[in-house]
Amino acid sequence: MDQQKKIIWQTPWEYREGFSVALGIALTALLLQLLLGNVDPSQFRFPVNVIFGAVFLAGVALAFFIFRRKAFIRWLSSVYSTVPAIAVLLGVIIVMGLTPQLPDGTMEVAFPENVFTKMGWYRMTTSWVFLFLCFYLLMLIEFALLKRITTKQSWRNIGFYLNHTGLLLALLGGILGSADIQRLTMTVKEGNVEWRALDRTGGLRELPVAIELDTFTIEEYPPKLVVIDTHSGKMLPEKQPENYVYGGVGEKTALNGNHIEILEYLPQAGMVQDSNFVNFVPYFTEGATTALKIRVTNPNLKAPVEGWVSNGSFIFPYQVLYVDSVSGIAMPVNEVKKYTSKVTVFTEDGRAEKADIEVNKPLSIENWVIYQLSYDETKGKYSDISVFELVRDPWLKIVYAGIILLMAGALFLFIAGPKKRVYV
Repeated sequence: MDQQKKIIWQTPWEYREGFSVALGIALTALLLQLLLGNVDPSQFRFPVNVIFGAVFLAGVALAFFIFRRKAFIRWLSSVYSTVPAIAVLLGVIIVMGLTPQLPDGTMEVAFPENVFTKMGWYRMTTSWVFLFLCFYLLMLIEFALLKRITTKQSWRNIGFYLNHTGLLLALLGGILGSADIQRLTMTVKEGNVEWRALDRTGGLRELPVAIELDTFTIEEYPPKLVVIDTHSGKMLPEKQPENYVYGGVGEKTALNGNHIEILEYLPQAGMVQDSNFVNFVPYFTEGATTALKIRVTNPNLKAPVEGWVSNGSFIFPYQVLYVDSVSGIAMPVNEVKKYTSKVTVFTEDGRAEKADIEVNKPLSIENWVIYQLSYDETKGKYSDISVFELVRDPWLKIVYAGIILLMAGALFLFIAGPKKRVYV
């Protein structure tokens, strides 16, 4: 009789039912999303998230031990429920990857209200659909762990325990810890020390770390030349704009039918002009611009056109060399190659640490990660202001612990290899 019940249970409840349950959970969460909007993470900060996580794990464990002999619980701890749950969650993550994800308070400015904003597409990590599916998957992972613990033990279970425990820690720590993440913006002027930063609401916060900006430097790529439509300002040809990257005095190039020769290059230049005359001279003071003297010829010109081209600065205007009544040679703003803040960071215990902070090269100190965010773009390479983003995630160690366990589990499975069958 028991065998017959088992067969009846296993036959209908497989992957099809798994997708039905996962999609049903997603649909239920979508209705809540449309009714209530995104979840407010600030409502789940410490200690609320810790209590919620403990109650969730304890509740799942209690449900397992009370109903573990039920066929439905056995199905929930099998691949028939787990694989569809992962597939549906992966679909949500793909949507997240294809749509811009905006911080709280900025979506209303970036996008008008529409069906996609109501569905939480632009703040997916705080949407009901994402959270419901994540906690459903967490429940399945815990069921699978408890099922394996209560069955016959083997040394080969070590890899299973490492992988599932690591995934449980990483996913749970990432979800619950998101409410405790602090993201602050600090603006520091050269020679000054700053210990205050702004949160996302514009509130001023005093921090346990202070930053002194010693120097701020910008490295730029060589200047470029482009042909523009002098009426619209668009680069030509419109479908596939052409550009020339400066390589040295005396070089020749062709842009949109114009033959251009580089006559002179001033990386540090100042403009001298009157009503009829424009010239550039060496200028080694803050606010200097980049200038190229060029000669332009094309079949439609009676004589070559010669003059200066510059991208300007916060002191000097840009300069275009007009070729004819509809086109001219212009120099776009030099692209930034790298910008670096040389800083001294002070901590509450009196420690001072010097460091160079760059984009993709942050500084970690006192549980804070300091990123190079921006600078005074109106001054460009002469900016004496650096903008930093300071991030603190107290749950990051739990997430890292989960990732380490996942890696250890993968390494164990690689070393142990598949279980060998013995044929008699």
